[in-house]
Amino acid sequence: MFCAFCKSFTLNTFCKICSQILSEPSPIVRELEGFKIYSFYGYSEIKELIHSKHQMHGYFIYKNLAKFAFNKFAKSFSFPEQVYALPIDDRVHFGYSHTAILANALRAKNLKPIFHALHAISKISYSGKDLQFRQNNPRNFKILKKITAPVILVDDIVTTGTTILEAKNTLEKVGVKVLFALVLADAKY
Repeated sequence: MFCAFCKSFTLNTFCKICSQILSEPSPIVRELEGFKIYSFYGYSEIKELIHSKHQMHGYFIYKNLAKFAFNKFAKSFSFPEQVYALPIDDRVHFGYSHTAILANALRAKNLKPIFHALHAISKISYSGKDLQFRQNNPRNFKILKKITAPVILVDDIVTTGTTILEAKNTLEKVGVKVLFALVLADAKY
């Protein structure tokens, strides 16, 4: 087996050196329309790893990335009341949901994931599409569960921010407080 990052021989998903590198992310904050989106890696750093979500082995890659970044965040997170980690469109593809894996790593005191609560009705893929296309083809989110606490939105990547902002607006229309978003990578970097 080979390391998913550097391709050196290992019996694990990542070799010891890459595990150490990836477990020390450099958080980045992007603000869109006054809403903060925190990312742990630059997209250019982990592009191949992000694209593994379209394959079965992506499950193991996302489990490790969630442990390196999201789990670390959860351990340091504190809030005076219950908060839900809400994965955006956590439908199962290729046997797993990459956003559910990320949200699942966000378990701590007063922080827990809530699954199958926000799904996109539109099945159009945004991969490789520009801002104009994304604006002309909204996700049309549907809330599937009653959400009784503030939420942190969870996704794998922020590109233009249209998906995250649409999810935020959908939730706020029904009175859900959206604190911020957490993503693995920011496409600007």
